[in-house]
Amino acid sequence: MKRLTWLVVLAALLVAGGFLAAPALSQSKVVKIGDLGSKVGVFEGYGKYQTMFMQMAVEELNAKGGVLGHKIEMISEDDETKPAPAVRKAEKLILQDDVKLIVGAVSSGATMAVMDVTKKHKTIHWNAVSCAEFMRTTKFHKQYFSNQPDSRMQANGLARYIVDKMGKKVYIFYTDYAMGQSDGRQFKTAVEKLGGEVVGVAGAPLDTKDFSPWFGAINQANPDVLFVAFAGTDSLRLMTQLHSFGMTKKYKLAGIDCFLLQQDLPAIAEPMEGFVQLAHYSPYNPDRGMQAFNDRFKKKFGVEGNIMAGAYDGVLFWAAAAEKAKSFDADKVAAVLEGMCLDNTHIGKQCIRKEDHQVVMDMHLYQVKGGKNLPIARLEGKDTIGEPMVGKDPVEGFTWEIKKKN
Repeated sequence: MKRLTWLVVLAALLVAGGFLAAPALSQSKVVKIGDLGSKVGVFEGYGKYQTMFMQMAVEELNAKGGVLGHKIEMISEDDETKPAPAVRKAEKLILQDDVKLIVGAVSSGATMAVMDVTKKHKTIHWNAVSCAEFMRTTKFHKQYFSNQPDSRMQANGLARYIVDKMGKKVYIFYTDYAMGQSDGRQFKTAVEKLGGEVVGVAGAPLDTKDFSPWFGAINQANPDVLFVAFAGTDSLRLMTQLHSFGMTKKYKLAGIDCFLLQQDLPAIAEPMEGFVQLAHYSPYNPDRGMQAFNDRFKKKFGVEGNIMAGAYDGVLFWAAAAEKAKSFDADKVAAVLEGMCLDNTHIGKQCIRKEDHQVVMDMHLYQVKGGKNLPIARLEGKDTIGEPMVGKDPVEGFTWEIKKKN
């Protein structure tokens, strides 16, 4: 009899426990987002910081209740800086993990390959660092958005300063794949349009170990300015070798925004001294908003921020659009994102242009002094973004041929 009584009591407790647990389980809703970037190799640093900035955004949003009552969970994947693995990982994130947002990839080639995947599966895709001009022209689709200044924006902003302040004879040296080719093309076009002279162009393969075979042609051309479009460990090797050949003293140097992250500069402060680049962010910009954002990042991770902060914004834009759309449906979220503005990004206010989903953002020219990127000029976003070119081939009519001046 006692045994039967205890069984009845136990059963009652289990039932009661089930009823008590049910509300808690029903409240533990989760929405997943994907972090796709280079975790090893030439662009490892960019992928590493993309993850950190996304993590910071996720934690801040979750502390405020998440998105539409859902806790945000971030899943990270390595794209190996190659298109094929990037596609596989993007497919896995969408089909297996059911992510509602992908931020990435890092390299332009991988990002363009992933764009085919996000278009096919109708997934919101945010680009925070890849800069090839195809992404808002021939590869564009309505679920794709970016706050990375692409090659055209960078060229429009940097070329005028170089021609006016640094010298009119320019040699263009670029990494010979999607990103570097794009930067080289756009910069050559911009320099020549402004009356400057491109005295030579050359491309070196990604992950080149020895750049010295190209130095003879550069010296023979004798430019005023050497414009370099490389990134990551390629940039570190290039600057070290240029310095050992005395070329960092012989020429003025300028480059793209992702040439080196701020964390890399102190290690090669002497070779980089005087280097000019255009970027949307530096932890050494005195802007109060940037300083406040950098202080939060540094408190969390113990290091300064860098241009990968655009990944933080991507998560915030997506979350704000989902809340406004009252849905995670990609078409509904994309419709809200078109023309959307946010005030609380890493550089203050950002607005997404409806026509090509490119963020119109103010940028700065920075010069490296003592291992720090210090601002020397401010550029308004409207002056660099250029007209929308969705569906138009940005390479049409372009030639690498050097136009000789009489």
